[in-house]
Amino acid sequence: MTDADLKIPDEFKDQLSYVEGPDTRSDEEILSTLTQYVPVSSEKNIWAFWHSGIVAMPAWCQRNVIDWVRINGPSWTIRVLDNVPDSPNYILKHLPAETLPRSFIERTMDGPYVGQHSADFLRGATVTLYGGVFMDVGNLLLRPIDMICWKELEDPNSPFNVAVPWMYGTTIAQHLIAARKGDPFIQRWHDLFVHLWRNRQNHKGLIEDPLVAFSKEMKLDDARASNFHWDFKVPFQTVMEYITQVLVWTRVAMLEDVSANGDGFSGVDYWTRHIKLIDCLPESWGAEALLGFPGAGQKTLDLLALRRDFSLLETDPEQRAAHDLVWRLLTKSSLQKITHGKHLTHDLHLGALWDLPEHAGKDRAKGTYAELLRYGSVHFAQTRRSVVTAEAPRPESTLRKALLEP
Repeated sequence: MTDADLKIPDEFKDQLSYVEGPDTRSDEEILSTLTQYVPVSSEKNIWAFWHSGIVAMPAWCQRNVIDWVRINGPSWTIRVLDNVPDSPNYILKHLPAETLPRSFIERTMDGPYVGQHSADFLRGATVTLYGGVFMDVGNLLLRPIDMICWKELEDPNSPFNVAVPWMYGTTIAQHLIAARKGDPFIQRWHDLFVHLWRNRQNHKGLIEDPLVAFSKEMKLDDARASNFHWDFKVPFQTVMEYITQVLVWTRVAMLEDVSANGDGFSGVDYWTRHIKLIDCLPESWGAEALLGFPGAGQKTLDLLALRRDFSLLETDPEQRAAHDLVWRLLTKSSLQKITHGKHLTHDLHLGALWDLPEHAGKDRAKGTYAELLRYGSVHFAQTRRSVVTAEAPRPESTLRKALLEP
Protein backbone atom coordinates (compact mmCIF):
# COMPACT_ATOMS: atom_id res chain seq x y z
CA MET A 1 0.00 0.00 0.00
CA THR A 2 1.05 3.61 -0.52
CA ASP A 3 0.47 6.79 1.47
CA ALA A 4 -2.52 7.42 -0.79
CA ASP A 5 -4.65 5.09 1.34
CA LEU A 6 -3.91 7.07 4.53
CA LYS A 7 -7.16 8.94 4.26
CA ILE A 8 -10.59 8.99 5.87
CA PRO A 9 -12.99 6.48 4.28
CA ASP A 10 -16.42 7.77 3.28
CA GLU A 11 -18.06 5.80 6.10
CA PHE A 12 -16.16 7.82 8.72
CA LYS A 13 -16.23 11.30 7.18
CA ASP A 14 -18.98 12.35 9.58
CA GLN A 15 -16.82 11.28 12.54
CA LEU A 16 -13.41 12.55 11.46
CA SER A 17 -11.96 15.57 9.71
CA TYR A 18 -8.47 16.44 8.54
CA VAL A 19 -6.21 18.40 10.89
CA GLU A 20 -5.29 21.80 9.49
CA GLY A 21 -1.61 22.72 9.52
CA PRO A 22 -0.19 19.63 11.25
CA ASP A 23 3.26 19.82 12.83
CA THR A 24 5.66 18.74 10.08
CA ARG A 25 8.83 18.47 12.16
CA SER A 26 10.61 15.13 12.14
CA ASP A 27 10.58 12.79 15.12
CA GLU A 28 14.24 13.63 15.68
CA GLU A 29 13.60 17.37 15.75
CA ILE A 30 10.77 17.03 18.27
CA LEU A 31 12.73 14.57 20.41
CA SER A 32 15.59 17.04 20.58
CA THR A 33 13.31 19.71 22.04
CA LEU A 34 11.99 17.24 24.62
CA THR A 35 15.48 16.66 26.02
CA GLN A 36 15.80 20.32 27.01
CA TYR A 37 14.87 22.00 30.29
CA VAL A 38 11.80 24.22 29.92
CA PRO A 39 10.65 26.30 32.91
CA VAL A 40 6.96 26.21 33.77
CA SER A 41 5.04 29.23 32.50
CA SER A 42 1.41 28.07 32.58
CA GLU A 43 -0.88 25.26 33.73
CA LYS A 44 -0.89 23.67 30.28
CA ASN A 45 1.74 21.06 31.07
CA ILE A 46 1.80 17.39 30.14
CA TRP A 47 4.02 15.49 32.56
CA ALA A 48 5.43 11.99 32.22
CA PHE A 49 8.29 9.96 33.69
CA TRP A 50 10.95 7.54 32.56
CA HIS A 51 13.58 6.71 35.14
CA SER A 52 16.57 6.93 32.79
CA GLY A 53 15.28 9.74 30.57
CA ILE A 54 13.35 10.10 27.34
CA VAL A 55 16.30 9.13 25.12
CA ALA A 56 16.52 5.78 26.93
CA MET A 57 12.80 5.00 26.57
CA PRO A 58 11.61 2.24 24.24
CA ALA A 59 11.26 3.70 20.77
CA TRP A 60 7.50 3.11 20.61
CA CYS A 61 7.07 5.08 23.84
CA GLN A 62 9.20 7.88 22.41
CA ARG A 63 6.92 7.99 19.40
CA ASN A 64 3.88 8.19 21.70
CA VAL A 65 5.30 11.27 23.41
CA ILE A 66 6.48 12.84 20.16
CA ASP A 67 2.94 12.53 18.84
CA TRP A 68 1.59 14.17 22.01
CA VAL A 69 3.50 17.25 20.84
CA ARG A 70 1.92 17.10 17.39
CA ILE A 71 -1.60 16.38 18.63
CA ASN A 72 -1.73 19.06 21.33
CA GLY A 73 0.09 21.87 19.57
CA PRO A 74 2.33 24.67 20.85
CA SER A 75 0.05 25.81 23.68
CA TRP A 76 1.06 22.70 25.66
CA THR A 77 4.51 21.92 27.08
CA ILE A 78 5.44 18.25 27.35
CA ARG A 79 8.09 17.14 29.85
CA VAL A 80 9.35 13.62 30.51
CA LEU A 81 10.98 13.80 33.94
CA ASP A 82 13.69 11.36 35.00
CA ASN A 83 15.79 10.34 37.98
CA VAL A 84 19.18 11.20 36.48
CA PRO A 85 20.77 14.01 38.54
CA ASP A 86 22.67 15.66 35.68
CA SER A 87 19.72 15.49 33.25
CA PRO A 88 17.92 18.68 32.14
CA ASN A 89 14.66 16.98 33.18
CA TYR A 90 15.80 15.63 36.55
CA ILE A 91 12.85 15.48 38.93
CA LEU A 92 14.40 17.80 41.52
CA LYS A 93 14.76 20.55 38.94
CA HIS A 94 10.98 20.80 39.03
CA LEU A 95 9.88 19.35 42.39
CA PRO A 96 10.99 19.90 46.00
CA ALA A 97 12.63 16.80 47.50
CA GLU A 98 10.39 16.98 50.58
CA THR A 99 7.33 16.23 48.43
CA LEU A 100 8.70 12.80 47.42
CA PRO A 101 9.71 9.62 49.27
CA ARG A 102 13.36 9.39 50.29
CA SER A 103 13.80 5.97 48.67
CA PHE A 104 12.75 7.47 45.34
CA ILE A 105 15.08 10.45 45.58
CA GLU A 106 18.01 8.30 46.72
CA ARG A 107 17.25 5.60 44.13
CA THR A 108 17.12 2.82 46.75
CA MET A 109 13.74 1.38 45.75
CA ASP A 110 13.65 -2.30 44.86
CA GLY A 111 11.18 -4.91 43.63
CA PRO A 112 9.55 -5.53 40.24
CA TYR A 113 7.49 -2.32 40.08
CA VAL A 114 10.05 0.42 40.74
CA GLY A 115 9.31 2.26 37.50
CA GLN A 116 5.55 2.18 37.93
CA HIS A 117 5.59 3.36 41.53
CA SER A 118 8.17 6.04 40.72
CA ALA A 119 5.74 7.48 38.19
CA ASP A 120 2.99 7.26 40.81
CA PHE A 121 4.90 9.62 43.11
CA LEU A 122 4.95 12.25 40.37
CA ARG A 123 1.31 12.18 39.27
CA GLY A 124 -0.01 14.19 42.17
CA ALA A 125 3.19 16.14 42.81
CA THR A 126 3.42 17.69 39.35
CA VAL A 127 -0.20 18.65 38.80
CA THR A 128 -0.62 19.95 42.35
CA LEU A 129 2.38 22.24 42.12
CA TYR A 130 1.98 23.36 38.52
CA GLY A 131 -1.32 22.13 37.11
CA GLY A 132 -1.80 20.18 33.91
CA VAL A 133 -1.91 16.50 33.04
CA PHE A 134 0.24 13.56 34.05
CA MET A 135 0.20 10.73 31.51
CA ASP A 136 1.84 7.35 31.20
CA VAL A 137 4.27 7.13 28.29
CA GLY A 138 2.28 4.09 27.14
CA ASN A 139 -0.64 6.33 26.19
CA LEU A 140 -1.16 6.37 22.43
CA LEU A 141 -3.09 9.63 22.31
CA LEU A 142 -5.97 9.95 19.83
CA ARG A 143 -7.61 13.22 20.86
CA PRO A 144 -6.14 16.53 22.10
CA ILE A 145 -6.09 17.04 25.86
CA ASP A 146 -8.07 20.25 25.34
CA MET A 147 -10.89 18.21 23.82
CA ILE A 148 -10.67 15.36 26.34
CA CYS A 149 -11.03 17.53 29.41
CA TRP A 150 -8.95 20.70 29.67
CA LYS A 151 -11.32 23.17 28.07
CA GLU A 152 -13.88 22.11 30.65
CA LEU A 153 -11.43 22.27 33.55
CA GLU A 154 -10.34 25.81 32.69
CA ASP A 155 -13.90 27.03 32.11
CA PRO A 156 -14.82 29.23 35.11
CA ASN A 157 -18.45 28.14 34.73
CA SER A 158 -17.61 24.43 34.94
CA PRO A 159 -17.88 22.63 38.29
CA PHE A 160 -14.92 20.41 37.42
CA ASN A 161 -11.33 20.99 38.53
CA VAL A 162 -10.07 17.43 37.99
CA ALA A 163 -10.52 14.78 35.28
CA VAL A 164 -9.58 11.10 35.54
CA PRO A 165 -10.34 7.80 33.79
CA TRP A 166 -13.08 6.01 35.76
CA MET A 167 -13.52 2.24 36.07
CA TYR A 168 -16.32 1.61 38.59
CA GLY A 169 -17.45 2.85 42.00
CA THR A 170 -14.70 5.05 43.39
CA THR A 171 -12.02 3.12 41.47
CA ILE A 172 -10.08 5.06 38.86
CA ALA A 173 -7.24 4.30 36.47
CA GLN A 174 -4.35 6.72 36.80
CA HIS A 175 -2.79 6.70 33.34
CA LEU A 176 -4.19 10.23 32.89
CA ILE A 177 -4.55 12.64 35.81
CA ALA A 178 -5.65 16.16 34.87
CA ALA A 179 -6.09 18.91 37.45
CA ARG A 180 -5.88 22.62 37.98
CA LYS A 181 -2.94 23.89 40.01
CA GLY A 182 -3.25 23.44 43.77
CA ASP A 183 -6.32 21.22 43.67
CA PRO A 184 -7.20 20.18 47.26
CA PHE A 185 -8.29 16.63 46.38
CA ILE A 186 -5.14 15.91 44.37
CA GLN A 187 -2.98 17.44 47.11
CA ARG A 188 -4.46 15.09 49.72
CA TRP A 189 -4.21 12.12 47.37
CA HIS A 190 -0.52 12.79 46.86
CA ASP A 191 0.22 13.52 50.52
CA LEU A 192 -1.42 10.31 51.70
CA PHE A 193 0.33 8.16 49.10
CA VAL A 194 3.74 9.58 49.99
CA HIS A 195 2.91 9.10 53.68
CA LEU A 196 2.30 5.39 53.07
CA TRP A 197 5.73 5.12 51.43
CA ARG A 198 7.65 6.70 54.31
CA ASN A 199 10.63 4.48 55.27
CA ARG A 200 9.73 2.02 52.48
CA GLN A 201 11.79 0.55 49.66
CA ASN A 202 9.04 -1.39 47.87
CA HIS A 203 5.32 -2.14 47.72
CA LYS A 204 5.24 -5.24 49.91
CA GLY A 205 2.83 -4.91 52.80
CA LEU A 206 1.40 -1.56 51.77
CA ILE A 207 -2.20 -2.66 52.22
CA GLU A 208 -1.48 -3.69 55.80
CA ASP A 209 -1.42 -0.01 56.70
CA PRO A 210 -4.58 0.88 58.69
CA LEU A 211 -5.17 3.88 56.42
CA VAL A 212 -6.10 1.55 53.55
CA ALA A 213 -7.46 -1.33 55.62
CA PHE A 214 -10.77 -1.10 53.73
CA SER A 215 -9.00 -2.56 50.68
CA LYS A 216 -9.11 -6.02 52.26
CA GLU A 217 -12.85 -6.04 51.64
CA MET A 218 -12.43 -5.33 47.93
CA LYS A 219 -12.79 -8.16 45.43
CA LEU A 220 -11.64 -8.79 41.89
CA ASP A 221 -15.26 -9.59 41.08
CA ASP A 222 -16.00 -5.85 41.24
CA ALA A 223 -13.69 -5.25 38.29
CA ARG A 224 -15.02 -8.23 36.37
CA ALA A 225 -18.59 -7.08 36.89
CA SER A 226 -17.60 -3.86 35.11
CA ASN A 227 -16.08 -5.82 32.19
CA PHE A 228 -12.42 -5.52 33.19
CA HIS A 229 -11.15 -9.09 32.79
CA TRP A 230 -7.40 -9.22 33.37
CA ASP A 231 -5.93 -12.71 33.87
CA PHE A 232 -3.83 -12.01 36.95
CA LYS A 233 -1.29 -14.67 37.91
CA VAL A 234 -0.28 -13.06 41.20
CA PRO A 235 -2.26 -13.10 44.47
CA PHE A 236 -4.97 -10.46 44.75
CA GLN A 237 -3.03 -8.85 47.60
CA THR A 238 -0.15 -8.18 45.20
CA VAL A 239 -2.55 -6.54 42.75
CA MET A 240 -3.86 -4.33 45.55
CA GLU A 241 -0.33 -3.36 46.59
CA TYR A 242 0.55 -2.60 42.97
CA ILE A 243 -2.41 -0.20 42.73
CA THR A 244 -2.11 1.29 46.22
CA GLN A 245 -2.33 4.77 44.73
CA VAL A 246 -5.78 3.85 43.41
CA LEU A 247 -6.76 2.67 46.89
CA VAL A 248 -5.54 5.98 48.30
CA TRP A 249 -7.83 7.77 45.84
CA THR A 250 -10.75 5.74 47.17
CA ARG A 251 -9.89 6.70 50.75
CA VAL A 252 -9.80 10.41 49.91
CA ALA A 253 -13.15 10.05 48.10
CA MET A 254 -14.60 8.44 51.25
CA LEU A 255 -13.36 11.08 53.71
CA GLU A 256 -15.54 13.50 55.62
CA ASP A 257 -13.12 15.31 57.90
CA VAL A 258 -15.02 16.14 61.08
CA SER A 259 -12.02 15.76 63.39
CA ALA A 260 -11.36 18.43 66.00
CA ASN A 261 -8.09 19.45 64.36
CA GLY A 262 -9.21 18.82 60.79
CA ASP A 263 -9.93 21.35 58.08
CA GLY A 264 -13.46 20.19 57.31
CA PHE A 265 -12.59 19.01 53.80
CA SER A 266 -15.15 16.58 52.42
CA GLY A 267 -13.61 14.23 49.90
CA VAL A 268 -17.08 12.79 49.37
CA ASP A 269 -18.50 16.12 48.25
CA TYR A 270 -15.47 16.96 46.12
CA TRP A 271 -15.53 13.57 44.40
CA THR A 272 -19.20 13.84 43.51
CA ARG A 273 -19.17 17.52 42.48
CA HIS A 274 -15.81 18.55 41.08
CA ILE A 275 -14.20 15.54 39.38
CA LYS A 276 -14.97 14.74 35.74
CA LEU A 277 -15.06 10.98 35.25
CA ILE A 278 -14.00 9.75 31.81
CA ASP A 279 -15.38 6.27 31.14
CA CYS A 280 -12.11 4.46 30.57
CA LEU A 281 -13.33 1.25 28.93
CA PRO A 282 -14.49 2.98 25.71
CA GLU A 283 -12.13 5.95 26.02
CA SER A 284 -8.85 4.29 27.06
CA TRP A 285 -9.18 0.57 26.42
CA GLY A 286 -11.06 0.55 23.14
CA ALA A 287 -8.99 -2.34 21.80
CA GLU A 288 -9.84 -4.49 24.80
CA ALA A 289 -13.49 -3.42 24.61
CA LEU A 290 -13.59 -4.63 21.01
CA LEU A 291 -11.36 -7.72 21.20
CA GLY A 292 -11.87 -8.77 24.82
CA PHE A 293 -9.23 -8.68 27.56
CA PRO A 294 -7.98 -12.30 27.35
CA GLY A 295 -5.16 -12.37 24.80
CA ALA A 296 -5.76 -8.75 23.77
CA GLY A 297 -2.03 -8.00 23.61
CA GLN A 298 -1.24 -10.66 21.02
CA LYS A 299 -4.46 -10.02 19.10
CA THR A 300 -3.77 -6.29 18.86
CA LEU A 301 -0.14 -6.86 17.92
CA ASP A 302 -1.12 -9.20 15.08
CA LEU A 303 -3.88 -6.98 13.72
CA LEU A 304 -1.81 -3.80 13.78
CA ALA A 305 1.15 -5.59 12.16
CA LEU A 306 -1.05 -6.75 9.27
CA ARG A 307 -0.32 -5.11 5.93
CA ARG A 308 -3.27 -3.08 4.72
CA ASP A 309 -5.18 -4.36 1.71
CA PHE A 310 -8.57 -2.70 1.54
CA SER A 311 -9.52 -4.81 -1.48
CA LEU A 312 -9.80 -7.78 0.90
CA LEU A 313 -12.08 -6.19 3.49
CA GLU A 314 -15.10 -8.17 2.37
CA THR A 315 -13.33 -11.52 2.05
CA ASP A 316 -10.52 -11.60 4.62
CA PRO A 317 -11.66 -11.68 8.28
CA GLU A 318 -8.27 -10.47 9.55
CA GLN A 319 -8.29 -7.45 7.22
CA ARG A 320 -11.81 -6.62 8.39
CA ALA A 321 -10.86 -7.05 12.07
CA ALA A 322 -7.78 -4.83 11.73
CA HIS A 323 -9.74 -2.21 9.79
CA ASP A 324 -12.52 -2.19 12.39
CA LEU A 325 -10.04 -1.94 15.27
CA VAL A 326 -8.15 1.04 13.90
CA TRP A 327 -11.19 3.04 12.88
CA ARG A 328 -12.95 2.18 16.15
CA LEU A 329 -10.01 3.72 18.03
CA LEU A 330 -9.62 6.74 15.76
CA THR A 331 -13.31 7.67 15.95
CA LYS A 332 -14.38 6.69 19.46
CA SER A 333 -11.42 6.69 21.87
CA SER A 334 -9.49 9.48 23.56
CA LEU A 335 -6.40 7.28 23.72
CA GLN A 336 -5.31 3.68 23.74
CA LYS A 337 -3.57 2.82 26.98
CA ILE A 338 -0.82 0.40 25.98
CA THR A 339 -0.25 -1.68 29.10
CA HIS A 340 2.70 -3.89 30.02
CA GLY A 341 1.17 -6.07 32.71
CA LYS A 342 4.69 -7.29 33.52
CA HIS A 343 4.86 -9.81 36.37
CA LEU A 344 1.09 -9.44 36.92
CA THR A 345 -0.78 -11.37 34.23
CA HIS A 346 -0.44 -14.64 32.35
CA ASP A 347 -0.81 -13.07 28.91
CA LEU A 348 1.78 -10.67 27.53
CA HIS A 349 0.24 -7.26 26.99
CA LEU A 350 0.91 -5.16 23.90
CA GLY A 351 3.51 -2.98 25.62
CA ALA A 352 5.54 -6.00 26.70
CA LEU A 353 5.30 -7.42 23.17
CA TRP A 354 6.38 -4.17 21.49
CA ASP A 355 9.36 -4.10 23.85
CA LEU A 356 10.68 -7.38 22.41
CA PRO A 357 13.48 -7.04 19.81
CA GLU A 358 11.59 -9.20 17.32
CA HIS A 359 8.72 -6.70 17.32
CA ALA A 360 10.78 -3.52 17.10
CA GLY A 361 9.12 -0.91 14.89
CA LYS A 362 5.82 -2.77 14.59
CA ASP A 363 4.02 0.17 16.18
CA ARG A 364 4.52 2.12 12.92
CA ALA A 365 5.73 -0.26 10.19
CA LYS A 366 5.05 1.15 6.75
CA GLY A 367 2.03 -0.28 4.98
CA THR A 368 0.51 -1.75 8.15
CA TYR A 369 -2.57 -0.90 10.15
CA ALA A 370 -0.24 0.34 12.90
CA GLU A 371 1.02 3.00 10.49
CA LEU A 372 -2.57 4.00 9.77
CA LEU A 373 -3.31 4.29 13.48
CA ARG A 374 -0.23 6.44 14.10
CA TYR A 375 -0.93 8.60 11.06
CA GLY A 376 -4.59 9.03 11.88
CA SER A 377 -3.92 9.99 15.49
CA VAL A 378 -1.99 13.03 14.26
CA HIS A 379 -3.70 13.93 10.98
CA PHE A 380 -7.38 13.18 11.73
CA ALA A 381 -9.54 15.04 14.26
CA GLN A 382 -12.63 13.55 15.85
CA THR A 383 -15.82 15.51 15.21
CA ARG A 384 -17.58 14.35 18.37
CA ARG A 385 -17.95 17.21 20.81
CA SER A 386 -17.42 15.28 24.03
CA VAL A 387 -16.08 12.06 25.47
CA VAL A 388 -18.02 9.33 27.27
CA THR A 389 -18.36 10.28 30.93
CA ALA A 390 -19.99 8.95 34.08
CA GLU A 391 -21.60 10.59 37.08
CA ALA A 392 -19.53 10.08 40.21
CA PRO A 393 -21.30 7.58 42.48
CA ARG A 394 -21.44 8.45 46.15
CA PRO A 395 -19.31 5.99 48.16
CA GLU A 396 -21.30 3.18 49.77
CA SER A 397 -19.65 4.05 53.08
CA THR A 398 -17.74 7.10 54.26
CA LEU A 399 -14.93 7.77 56.75
CA ARG A 400 -15.53 10.55 59.26
CA LYS A 401 -11.81 10.97 59.84
CA ALA A 402 -8.85 13.19 59.08
CA LEU A 403 -6.60 12.32 56.15
CA LEU A 404 -3.99 10.48 58.23
CA GLU A 405 -6.30 9.23 60.98
CA PRO A 406 -6.39 5.40 61.17
